[in-house]
Amino acid sequence: MFKLSKSQIRVFILCWAAYASIYFGRVNLSVAIPQIQDTFGWSKGSMGLIGSLFYWVYGFGQLINGQIGDRISTRKIVFFGLITTAICNICFGFSTAYILMMVLWVINAYAQSTLWGPIVKSITNWYEYEKRSSVSIGISTSMVGGYILAWGGSGLIIAKSNWNLVFWIPGIIILIYSIVWFSFFRDTPKEADKYICDKYSKATAIKNNSNYSLLQVIVKSKLIYIVLACFVQGIIKDSIALWAPTLFMETQNLDITETTQFIIFIPVMNLLGMMFASFLNKKLKHKEKRTIYLLFMISIFMIIGFVKLGSYNIIIALIFLGLTSAVMYGANTLLLGVIPLHFAKYNKTSSIAGFLDFCSYLAAGFAAFITGALVDRFSWNGVMIFWIVCLVVGIFALLMSLKCDKIAVKMEKVTDNTYLID
Repeated sequence: MFKLSKSQIRVFILCWAAYASIYFGRVNLSVAIPQIQDTFGWSKGSMGLIGSLFYWVYGFGQLINGQIGDRISTRKIVFFGLITTAICNICFGFSTAYILMMVLWVINAYAQSTLWGPIVKSITNWYEYEKRSSVSIGISTSMVGGYILAWGGSGLIIAKSNWNLVFWIPGIIILIYSIVWFSFFRDTPKEADKYICDKYSKATAIKNNSNYSLLQVIVKSKLIYIVLACFVQGIIKDSIALWAPTLFMETQNLDITETTQFIIFIPVMNLLGMMFASFLNKKLKHKEKRTIYLLFMISIFMIIGFVKLGSYNIIIALIFLGLTSAVMYGANTLLLGVIPLHFAKYNKTSSIAGFLDFCSYLAAGFAAFITGALVDRFSWNGVMIFWIVCLVVGIFALLMSLKCDKIAVKMEKVTDNTYLID
């Protein structure tokens, strides 16, 4: 267990709260949809289009803003993302026109895409090498905190008032927090008049080469194999998030109220999955690719358990599906939060984080449609088989990536070239 300085703890809290807060201004839409439909008479398809556009724009925004994040101040770009998210939510609460709501939510998506890459970059500035992996995983838990805040807070608000407040209250809270962020966050310890002793700093400074383009780094590091792993976890993680209520209602014969009471435990299990991934990664001496490989293997057994035993009891089904989601969230934190840290030597931490996040959401977008089509034709068992096939592909990709790492290590011994290894 390591200790953090007071300034490092402050940076951790600021980053965690920033990322959790934007989920309060994102997931609130899903809670408000039924009342918005009742108010304006819009179809599920129309509301679903707003949600779909959010994820597509968010994914492409990650690709763009990840690269921007390596060039400009984290403090400034995150402030922009927070204050724009706040304004979009407040304006959304006043909107009565469908097109205006769609435009505001698209802008909200792009604004929120400015946070993750720059936050990951700030980890390399503020924390010693041996602390970065655990800190990144810790900040990743903000996703779970944000979901619980959004579902619980928005649910409480809409139960006692109308849908407008579900956007006004998060908007005001995020607006206030944007000021807190800008007032207290600093990009580097030097700006905050602090000094962090990093025994790896000299080696990193010598090897640092920011002349490579993003494409050159992707090719040089054989990142395509990690991209395939991102596709896999994105497909399964977000398919569960989107389809879990329908899955339980159709396989367990539950109504929506009963289903909601059960699936609220899945975010809690996701948090445990992140903690388990961190523990396992430490046991494997921070070999992230090996850890993700084992998480994918575990997920296959969880899916088989759901298929074979899930029909007997709702609790059993919840445990197996929840553990599948938890394991994928654990893999997500390593893929999108830890692996990009290895690219600091190329000054591409934010760019790689944004690129991998883009890949994850790209796959999730396709999975939303594919999952529905598979259910219509082959039932839910067809979806489970599809997930297992995806995991097998992901495992193969990780094995190939590990093989490339071994070759890179051998070549390092006879050349002065820098290779990105696990």
